[in-house]
Amino acid sequence: MRICLVAGGTGGHIFPALSFGEWISSRGGDVAVSYVCGSRPLEREIYASRRIEPFCLPLSGSPFGVKGLRERTKRWRQTFSAFFSFRSFLRNSGADCCVLFGGYVSFVPLLAVKMGGIPAVIHEQNCAAGKVTRLASRMGLPVASGWSSCPPLAEGQFTVTGIPVRPLRRKNPREAWENIFKGEPFPEKKIIGILGGSLMSRRLIQLLSCIIGAKEFDRILFLTLGEYEEEMFASIPRERRSSFLPAGKQWDMTNFYSLLSGAVTRGGASTLYELMVGGIPSVVIPWKEAADNHQEKNARCFAERTGGEVWKEDDSPELLQGKILSILRKKDACGERFSEGDESEALWGLISSSIGREIN
Repeated sequence: MRICLVAGGTGGHIFPALSFGEWISSRGGDVAVSYVCGSRPLEREIYASRRIEPFCLPLSGSPFGVKGLRERTKRWRQTFSAFFSFRSFLRNSGADCCVLFGGYVSFVPLLAVKMGGIPAVIHEQNCAAGKVTRLASRMGLPVASGWSSCPPLAEGQFTVTGIPVRPLRRKNPREAWENIFKGEPFPEKKIIGILGGSLMSRRLIQLLSCIIGAKEFDRILFLTLGEYEEEMFASIPRERRSSFLPAGKQWDMTNFYSLLSGAVTRGGASTLYELMVGGIPSVVIPWKEAADNHQEKNARCFAERTGGEVWKEDDSPELLQGKILSILRKKDACGERFSEGDESEALWGLISSSIGREIN
């Protein structure tokens, strides 16, 4: 059995594919897994962090919605080139099934598998079906959804599988701290993670700068992903910059999550699912420019499942302050649900049914 996992664009698409592929490999058996992505540097960097060499399509983005005739022409040329490149890859790899994890990179493989008669499933991480997912559904592909709703698809047009996530095994906070900040003294403060996703954390830090002076935040440390950049923290008064600490890049999030009493995060579906699995109470600040407003929809689904909070950028700073303090009070009552592969098991079951035979 040979299975091809197509995932690119952002970590929100790629990490579920990697987690699912690693779950398949951990089960043993005669199953070969291959990966396909686009040509953006971030995509290659994420795969390299797992020592995986994907097959890279000559794609840098979707041809739909891009501005400028020159850029649209370039994207369409890339699309046609990628189609023939992927079709050749399918022949050479002998793939029995493809799983598409959404995003711009899934469009070409979707066309190729339908024309080639290769069984395929598409996995939608967001709490709303994206353009490629909607097209795939109309073309008859089974849709696996990370959440219990997937508008505009109606009930019966998708199967709820959850989102495969990276293994989370909470460590002792002092051990996790030493793994990230070797030799630095452990802070006697509540630690809140700032998770900006592929869009990074700059805007979230700017929003927090409006409330950081409140006395209630004296004993809170905000932990950011990525390296220190002066410009990123320019909006924070110098006397308060010690309240923010960069943790560097963390491809394995176990140590980072083990430190958190709460999180302030964008509305990326995969990140929200990891926070839910880890039992980390969170305030979600949806990115208002997300396509089809999917980040706000993700945030609402997350809040319904976890009791988390949602704050929009046009809400008052005082409301944000209250919501952050609220999630810290919820920490002790927040149950932790560490994933044991149920999401991957459910997705595997859908694949089995889609290709017409049981896969052991």
